[in-house]
Amino acid sequence: MKKNIYILIMIFSSIYLIAEDYVDLNLFIEPRFKKNNMNMVNFLIKNIKNDSISQKLIFAGRLLEEPQSDSATVAFINLLEPDIVSPVDYLFNEKSLDQHLLISNIKSDSLQIIENKIIEADSFKIGIFSIYTPDFAVKNSLAEHVIFNSNIFEIARYQAELLSQETDFVIMLSSLSKYIDADIVKNIPVDAIVSFDYQEKRNELLNNKTKFYSIISNKNKYGKLRFTFDNGKLNCNWIEERLK
Repeated sequence: MKKNIYILIMIFSSIYLIAEDYVDLNLFIEPRFKKNNMNMVNFLIKNIKNDSISQKLIFAGRLLEEPQSDSATVAFINLLEPDIVSPVDYLFNEKSLDQHLLISNIKSDSLQIIENKIIEADSFKIGIFSIYTPDFAVKNSLAEHVIFNSNIFEIARYQAELLSQETDFVIMLSSLSKYIDADIVKNIPVDAIVSFDYQEKRNELLNNKTKFYSIISNKNKYGKLRFTFDNGKLNCNWIEERLK
């Protein structure tokens, strides 16, 4: 009898574990860390990981205090080993990157640049793509091997429709203005925008369908998108945290 009870407990426990699934996306947007604090920052960031919840590290915007060389930015990225990185203080001159860059409207035959990224959990998939503002190419002298595509509406539509067929939730990382973001996602399947524009803006629902999130990660602040799959339903919540 006791054996049967034990078996039933194990079965129900297994069902419970299967029913709930979690993923945290930890977003460091425009953090502008001090170059001489790289090792401490790396320690603090790696220390936020939760053994019971899958954690992903995402960095976008200006990573280090300006001005910095490409080599310093690359060294920082290689040290952090982020799951996703879309830096604006990197002009593609230093080629010793160990990580893929996530940029949907830039191509290069000399670097590892990917158009989108799919993060998989046991019960769901999250699709992410990243759009850089055309101002980025105008204001900076980019390396010659880089091809910048300014047709942001077409690229965003292509990526959103592609990812919506393969995933359960689509995120657009964007350094565009909030007004343009709203216009871009008006008629495409994007569930959330995370802005890496240099200015923090109000979080809200755009066009009654797309969640807009903005945070500037100064003073060790960062944003967290927590995905929870429970009883067949996928939920996404925004949390603001601080490094400890």
